[in-house]
Amino acid sequence: MLNPAFVDTDSSEYCANLAWNLNLPLPKKYKFIYISPHGVGAAAFLRYLNEGCNVFCPASWVLPNDSKLRYCFWHMRLNNPDVKDEAINISELNVPNCNKYLSLLDSKSQVLCGVRDPISLLKHCVGRDWTKVKRKFEPHINLTYDFRFILEFLRHKKPNISFDFEELKQSSFMLHSLLTYFESIHFIDMSELSYENAYNTVSNLANKFGFSPPSQKSKELFSIQEFRGYLRYLFPLKLYASKADLKEIFSLKRTNNRHNHHIDAFNSLVFTFTRKHNSSEINIINEIHHSYLNDDMGIYLSKKHYTMLRKDKVLYRACKNYIQEFLEGIKEVVDESQRLMLKEEELLDFLARKPKLSLQLDEELFSKEVTIVQKHRPDIVEQWKYYKQFQKNITKGQKKFL
Repeated sequence: MLNPAFVDTDSSEYCANLAWNLNLPLPKKYKFIYISPHGVGAAAFLRYLNEGCNVFCPASWVLPNDSKLRYCFWHMRLNNPDVKDEAINISELNVPNCNKYLSLLDSKSQVLCGVRDPISLLKHCVGRDWTKVKRKFEPHINLTYDFRFILEFLRHKKPNISFDFEELKQSSFMLHSLLTYFESIHFIDMSELSYENAYNTVSNLANKFGFSPPSQKSKELFSIQEFRGYLRYLFPLKLYASKADLKEIFSLKRTNNRHNHHIDAFNSLVFTFTRKHNSSEINIINEIHHSYLNDDMGIYLSKKHYTMLRKDKVLYRACKNYIQEFLEGIKEVVDESQRLMLKEEELLDFLARKPKLSLQLDEELFSKEVTIVQKHRPDIVEQWKYYKQFQKNITKGQKKFL
């Protein structure tokens, strides 16, 4: 038996592997553990932490799909003497050696756990087209490119409603399996991270968990809607603008598209379409377009390229016209996707016609999770109107069989 307190390790990969093999707990230098079942707004919250509060908390799904490699990553980070505000994210259980990884975390850690109305959570899981994650479009384009190919990628294709119970238990309804590893848990409902509440919520959490609160300068980050349509899967996109392409520039008013026939990266100005963020580059979206897209994204140019663009009136006008048409198309598709996306009421109607499936969902997924939250935060469960309606529908369904 080894006492971890007497084992001296450093931030090397060798020591990280050795520590894993010796079952040494991770160094307790992280501020807290953020548990985020899939669908509780983790992408947005992690953005607030990383960009608004200078907390290093990478999404677990961007780390290797192996618990040993995740452990080694954190072991090297946490043994670095320069480490300041760090937090560990857990968003799934279906990772090899997950039980060992969880056991090597401090059971007395401060744990922040995201939750959401189970019906809304389930709607997010089964109502979106998750094939978009593969980003099947060209990420580098020029002014000749027919951007309708990208608009079609962004268009919502309604999936059939089906439930993979095992997958749901590993990613979205996992609290009853996961929280047994920890003692101190603070629950946060997704409604507390809404546009109206997010800034104040994160400021309060900063005081509770001891990290830097968001500054006024970072406040615009809190206006981003992470899952508006499928916009997040557009980023990053690079547009290369060259004067040589102006003769064949694409427009919805033209038919002479060459489909991105040649990109001259060396002689082009580079526009990067991505999420709005603090940057030394110039965000030109406000010069071109005005809608909610301006809150959710930016179009960035280096200062050098921006100066060159403004000096060339012909190129500036051509780029502005192309991007303007493109953004109008994006907004139209995002609006359509939002309109066609599965709603909680539709899911409730679907389940009301399937009483046996509803009972299975409640017994295998919902009730275990709700019981945990109810024990600690009954006020959160009280707000879950869709889950309440689901319970009423189950009661009605059972009466039909009496």
